[in-house]
Amino acid sequence: MKNNFIKIRNYLYLKAFKFLIGFERFSNNGFALNILSTDFIDDPYSTYSSMRSKKKIYYSSSTFLHWVTNMEYVQDMLRNKDFSVDDRKYSIAKRRRKELIKDGREIMLDQFDNPSILKLDPPDHSRIRKLVSYGFTNRYISSLESEIKKTINECLDKTHDESSFDLIDALAKPLPAIVIAKMMGLPNEDLNQFQKWSEDLLLEVGGITSSEIQRKKARDAYEELIRYFERIILERKDNPGDDFIGKLIQAEEEGDKLNVKEMFGTCLLLLVAGHETTTRLIGNGLFTLFKHPEQFNHLKNNFDLIPNAIEEMLRFEPPVHATVRFAHDDMIYAGKKFKRGTAFAISIAGANRDPLANKNPNEFDITRENIKHVSFGYGPHMCIGAHLARIETKLAFETMFDRFPDMKLIDKNPEWGKNFIFRGFDHLEIKAN
Repeated sequence: MKNNFIKIRNYLYLKAFKFLIGFERFSNNGFALNILSTDFIDDPYSTYSSMRSKKKIYYSSSTFLHWVTNMEYVQDMLRNKDFSVDDRKYSIAKRRRKELIKDGREIMLDQFDNPSILKLDPPDHSRIRKLVSYGFTNRYISSLESEIKKTINECLDKTHDESSFDLIDALAKPLPAIVIAKMMGLPNEDLNQFQKWSEDLLLEVGGITSSEIQRKKARDAYEELIRYFERIILERKDNPGDDFIGKLIQAEEEGDKLNVKEMFGTCLLLLVAGHETTTRLIGNGLFTLFKHPEQFNHLKNNFDLIPNAIEEMLRFEPPVHATVRFAHDDMIYAGKKFKRGTAFAISIAGANRDPLANKNPNEFDITRENIKHVSFGYGPHMCIGAHLARIETKLAFETMFDRFPDMKLIDKNPEWGKNFIFRGFDHLEIKAN
């Protein structure tokens, strides 16, 4: 009976979505943002370009979001205090709380009311970020280079008898998970479970085809992670150690310390965000190089270009495509009136391809100068783990070029994942020699 109800509900959702797409096309001279279409999944950039050319801020009936795709507005919204990340303040919060209560998700409800820095505005965001930053100094992250390189080689050693391997499974997934787990002082035997939880969590974050089963898996994973970190942190309260969790427990600024729930949210955020973004950066970056063989060959013979190439990879094929902001109050912006709580989709990928920010934005060029991108955010919410992601990716490419100088892409058209927030591959088959 329940399965039939779910099928009927999903059918009605799809019909409603198609109706909204039709309405959007009617309202915009035949154009609509269709996140379910194969064309969008394969190449969202053409859609972002069309949206940018049509309106400064494009309202999509099918997503109920105002999309911002030009760099000037994206940067302004990401740093402007008139735009909020804290969804607890707006009407969406009432629906979210009601949904979580109905679903019996007490842990998720508690964390919704006690979010990580990702969902906090200043001054709360500033306070927690300052304390968290003690575990993410550039000096400390740089000191991890030898350990990161060792981890990369250990991952690739497992492929030594194989003529081909899946880059995502062999390196892009395990590397950031292992590094973050080691930084946190978590047991190696928990690594596979971390990866599973992280992947399951994303089923409800931008998943285009999320089903009832997938949503349950995502919420189960969220709650299991919170329980896991709760146990670890409480066990170590009296003997914190000198790893990242230890630094969180000991972090203090003018008498202020993180409370336990803030630590839970911080650990969960860093595990998932750090793992997923770096996984996609490595996969998307190598795929883009394979699509541009002359630049691939040039890069593998000029390691000094790798840092600049990574910035171009971040600009051209970013791992995170969008984030959300809300109008803090009733406002006039870009010549239009918006009500308090209006939701804006800040298109990171759209801004990166804005021709006013980067000349010839649809061309991939590892020697590009003055690369402008917002792939790690902008303003107060700039990604705290950006330096770590850059180092991991740099060392990954150096090691792969050393070990597999003649590697090739087996599947010339691998399937992009169906997630319009996190863009990347589930698999990327590589011929080693």
